[in-house]
Amino acid sequence: LTDKLLLLDEKDVHWFPRHISELDSIAHRTLDAGVDLESDHPGFNDPIYRERRAELAKNALEHAWDKPIPHIEYSKEETETWGAVWDQMEGLWKKHA
Repeated sequence: LTDKLLLLDEKDVHWFPRHISELDSIAHRTLDAGVDLESDHPGFNDPIYRERRAELAKNALEHAWDKPIPHIEYSKEETETWGAVWDQMEGLWKKHA
């Protein structure tokens, strides 16, 4: 097939998904904070925040690679917050990413 082949030393690497479906089996580790919050978390005493966090975590944990991504309705406040985050991050990507 080829007359030039460069072999590199083998390296041990941590597990890496070989198919997108394998990500479903580790979602619980990625979202391990889930609904539970440490007492020093800013949203710890906010029942509205905790309820919303639980809803988003449930959607994420129930999602599988071969299913459509569920539509999530965001409030005006959430949209404004993430808009402000985006505005700040956009300039930082060029500098740090």
